[in-house]
Amino acid sequence: MQEELTESLEKYLEAIYQIVKTNKAARVKDVASYLNIGAPSTSDAIKALSKKKFINYEPYGIIIMTKKGIEKAEKKIERNRVISNFLTKVLKVDPELVDKNAKKFEYSIPEDIIEKFVQFLTFMDTCSCKEPKWVKSYQYYSEHGEMKDKCKVCAEHKDTFDNSQCCGSCKGKG
Repeated sequence: MQEELTESLEKYLEAIYQIVKTNKAARVKDVASYLNIGAPSTSDAIKALSKKKFINYEPYGIIIMTKKGIEKAEKKIERNRVISNFLTKVLKVDPELVDKNAKKFEYSIPEDIIEKFVQFLTFMDTCSCKEPKWVKSYQYYSEHGEMKDKCKVCAEHKDTFDNSQCCGSCKGKG
């Protein structure tokens, strides 16, 4: 199991990653400026990340990402991208709300559950099948506050598993 970081330390790690990606290295003042946070708090976080071997850092020196740190930062960035994509494209959440809340969403769910959720979303995003019809049906429901007529028929029979009157979404048809 990967070593866990607090939400706060993950923000510092991601900031360092972005700075190092551009400049090859970072300093405490660069990270503090990037996050708009005081240098003393940043210095404490840098020391904690160094102790956990996510970065290499000597006081007053440069910060360099370790392989472990790069992997953790990239995983978190990709996870946030997948969640943001789902919120935007499937749930049709306003992009401004997505930017503000995707990380909050991620941090509010236990790690083992968010892993499964992101795994499902990644599968849905990369599957070569056409977009599932239930996604379009959900989007209609979300926009209009009611199911399409053909979905109402399916819903009436969901408890009996009688899909003989199905609209076709569950059978892969029209």
